[in-house]
Amino acid sequence: MFKNKLVVWIVVIIFGAIISQCTSAKRDGSGEITKSGDLQVSETRIGDCFTDLPDVTEEAADISSVKAISCNEPHSWQIFHKSSLTLDEYSETAVIDESNQICDYAIESLIMGLNDLQINEYRTADLNIIQPTSSSWNKGNRAVNCLIGSDTKIYYSSILD
Repeated sequence: MFKNKLVVWIVVIIFGAIISQCTSAKRDGSGEITKSGDLQVSETRIGDCFTDLPDVTEEAADISSVKAISCNEPHSWQIFHKSSLTLDEYSETAVIDESNQICDYAIESLIMGLNDLQINEYRTADLNIIQPTSSSWNKGNRAVNCLIGSDTKIYYSSILD
């Protein structure tokens, strides 16, 4: 009986590892996403593009992964800035306030460097922020991801190019 359970667990673990490898995003040597797939939010980088953001119905929902894709392929969102919070302890209001300050400053800098084509393509884009929740803060997450994009529009290039 024990041997049968052990065999089942080994098969489940191997199958899970194979599925994870097949669905995970891949990067090339320069860090560009070359294969679309799931990407842990903790592994995101400036310039990463996503097909969409997870549908969260509550404001302080944990987003653990996104569907990453090469920015040369149709996508909805892109990280244009990434930073860390300087807070000593978690407070939802303080996290939101500091995250907004970080991303507001970053978008001003981004806009200053855009050319006319980029301004035209992204003129109706929205801003979004992935920031720590109480749960992720307790696990050591201090990252703020500043995003530009849309839930309804598709983009075909990186805003950072």
